[in-house]
Order: sequence, then C-alpha cells, then structure tokens
Amino acid sequence: MTLPSQQPRTNAPLSSGARHANGMRSLFIAVTALGLGGAAAGWFLTHRSEDVATEDTATIVDPLMKTDGATTALGAAEAATDVTAATTTVDLGANAGAGASALEAPAGGSTAGSVQVVELGAVAPVVPQAPVGGASGASTAVVGANSTGAAATSGIPGTPGAASVTPAATLGTPAQRLAQATQMIDSDPVRARAELSRLIDSAQLGDAERRAAYAAVNAVAERIFFSPKIVPSDTVGQSYVVRKGDSLARICSREKLGVDWRFIQRINGLASEKALRPDMRLKLAHGPFHAEVVKSDFVMNVYSGTGPDRVMVLSLPVGLGENDGTPVGSFRVKKNSKLVNPEWRNPRTGEKFAANDPKNPIGERWIGLEGTTPETAKFQGYGIHGTIDPMSVGKQMSMGCVRLNDREVEVAYELLGNDSTVTIR
Repeated sequence: MTLPSQQPRTNAPLSSGARHANGMRSLFIAVTALGLGGAAAGWFLTHRSEDVATEDTATIVDPLMKTDGATTALGAAEAATDVTAATTTVDLGANAGAGASALEAPAGGSTAGSVQVVELGAVAPVVPQAPVGGASGASTAVVGANSTGAAATSGIPGTPGAASVTPAATLGTPAQRLAQATQMIDSDPVRARAELSRLIDSAQLGDAERRAAYAAVNAVAERIFFSPKIVPSDTVGQSYVVRKGDSLARICSREKLGVDWRFIQRINGLASEKALRPDMRLKLAHGPFHAEVVKSDFVMNVYSGTGPDRVMVLSLPVGLGENDGTPVGSFRVKKNSKLVNPEWRNPRTGEKFAANDPKNPIGERWIGLEGTTPETAKFQGYGIHGTIDPMSVGKQMSMGCVRLNDREVEVAYELLGNDSTVTIR
C-alpha cells in the first residue's frame, strides 16, 4: 500500500481563486524583503563607525583678531606715547578758593625734577604725543577693532570705580599700555583710572612714565572725582537727595562716608552749608580713602579701596624730612588728632606758635599718625601737615613729617579719616 505522502505529485491546473492567493503571497514577500533591506541600510547608516570624522570642524577665532582672520597691529605712532608729560593741573573744587596762585615746582636740588606739581586751575588734558626715542623697537601689541583690545565691562567686584582687568592691561610695553590708558580718559575715565592704577602699582614704569601716569590720574580726578557729575560706573561716588533737616556732617555720618563734610561741600561747589535745600541732589564720595607716600617721587597718592584692586584717585606733591628723616612703614590716622588751624610747639627749640600765626610752620591743617607695627609704633609726633614754605615741597626740609601746600593739605585732611591707613615707602 502506498501512503499519500509517497504518491507522485501532479501539476493540476489552479483555480482563479488560488492564483489570486498566490499573487498576494508573492506581493507580501516582496514588500517584506524591501522593508528588511531598508531597515538594514538605515541601521548601517546610523551605526557607522564614529572614529573618523568627515565633517568640517569649526574654526576657533582668536578674540584679539578680526573675524576675517587678519590681525591689526598698533603702529609705532599709536602704540607709544611721549611720557615726559607736562604739568597736570587739578581744580580742587569750591573750597580751594578763588584766585589761588599756581604752585611752582621747587627750584634746585637733584630731586626737584621728580615732583608732580598740582596747580589750582583748569585741567590741562593729557594728550599722547609722538613716540619717544626707542619706542618703535618695542614689541607690537595686536588688538582687534577695539583699540584697547577689550570689551567694555561692568567693573572689578569689590573695587570702587574700577573697570575689570582687560587685555589692555597686559598688551604691549608699559609705555604702550600707558598710552592706551591715557587715550581712554575722556571716553571712559573710570576704566582709565583703573588701568593707570594697575600700571603704577606694577612697578614697571620708568621715572618719566610714572610722572606721566600720576598726571593722567589727576586728569581723571579733574573730570570725575572733583566734579559734581556722577558717572554710573564710578562707585566711588553716589547720588543723594537732601532730606529736611540734613546737614553735611549729618549726611557723612549717616551714610558712613569716611570723609570730612567739607569734601562734600567741595565737590558739589557749595558756597556754604546754608545752601542745602530739601530735595536737592548731591554727589557723595565713599571712603575710607588711604594714602601712600612714595619718598623717591615726593608724592602722596590717595587710593580708594585696598589690595591689588585699589584705584588711585589723586596724586599730591609732598615735602619730606631732612636727611631722609621721614620714617617708612605702615601707619594710620590717629584718632582725635586731626586739627584745623592748630597750635604748634617746636620740639627742638620749644618755641610756640599760636593758631592763626602766619609764622606757624605747620600751616592750617594737622593729621596725626601712629604706627601700626612694632617697627613704626616707636615713632611719635609724626603727621601730615601744611607749610608756609611752598618751596620746601619736593625737598627734604621738614623734621620728618609729610608736608603739603595749603590747598593740597586741605583736601588730604578732608579725605583721610579715622579708618584711613598711610603707608610710607
């Protein structure tokens, strides 16, 4: 007997329904094959090796270069400045008095030429001149469209009135950096002041360059420190609206300004305290301010803030002790030692000078100092004061004290308070 499975196959004709079913099966198989092929191709494309990058990489653009890749170099005439600057004048404000005579540089003496003279009058703008000899051989600073090589910023945290550290503070030689800072005095005096402060504190400037930097600081002071104008980015100054019953002394105390009330009168050009009216808008100056006496330069520089981010707001010429008798080190303003129109006794001769005596050698202001270290605590009776001998400023002629001319000592008196430090070096 033969099983059904062993019977020979025959190709009997298919019905129309069977043929239609076979066609549908063939179409399904073809579509399925195409789908599987597409999926395989997609998997291959999405899972290809990532070891070899075939895309174009993005170009990293140097921020100090133009977008077209071309660099802009400062020419010799733009990168250097004549740092033998002329005398800069500083108008010390309303309290300076009218008709004040110019302060002459002391004649004679090998150190007289290093004195930065401050004149009471209109400020002489500090304008960069042609390059000094040898400046063209200096390395060229490369900057972008901004001639200072930096974007504008809001300021260094914790530094009153300071702009943030920018490439302009590190590009080029000290002379080139001084030129860049000087060029910013009119357009951005707050930032210019910060840049000048960094340069002076860097100890990289030569004698002539340092004198030019002092002059530039005073040019900034004329524009924003002694002016009632409030520059938004200058946190040394603030706006204040006078209240009913206010006095300048009360304002200074309540706002904790750390300055004498006379300085607020000075920078606002007030004839007297009686000029105050409710709702009047004043400019206030925030202290405490600190001083640094540079004996080699015969200057006293006044700073806002402390540490590496401090900014210099003013530079004043001083006279010092004979035979290098002014002590060096750290001091502070002695409490209850600031005097207006003081009496004085000569410690060497015992001669006494009454207040208002035109022969009183210490002038109209006295700011007593005391040492803050064991090395300086031993120095007693030293201070900052005025003088009746203007020609002694810039020379070693005092008994060891720091002396200033009348108008400058008034400003020093107003700026330095109980929280002020004085460094002498």
